[in-house]
Amino acid sequence: MDAIQPDAAAAVVEAYFNALVGHDYERAAALLATDGFRYESPIAKFTRIDDFVQYMSGLGGILHGIERRRVFVDGDDVCHWLVFETQLSERVSTRAVQWTRVIGGRIAFIEVLFDPYRYRLLFEVD
Repeated sequence: MDAIQPDAAAAVVEAYFNALVGHDYERAAALLATDGFRYESPIAKFTRIDDFVQYMSGLGGILHGIERRRVFVDGDDVCHWLVFETQLSERVSTRAVQWTRVIGGRIAFIEVLFDPYRYRLLFEVD
């Protein structure tokens, strides 16, 4: 499959972030690759889109915003320095790095790195 233009890869990831912040999980799911999708973070791993979208929609109530501090694009790979604004028992800003691979105009891979301490208190972790 041909690589897409870097700005196009970043645009797909931006549309995904906007869908998450807008709690539009149907739109977010439509941006994910139907074959070979994979998601990894310190608190969860998914290979099935339905399971991932259900998980993200469950977290949706605590997500209030995603600040994009910096983006780096290398072909199909898009790397963001982010701050997730969430509301747990109090407002929390979580710094994170997200690596996303876009193939054929859809997100095939997401890896998010962050300090999971506060979130491990809320979610059962492997």
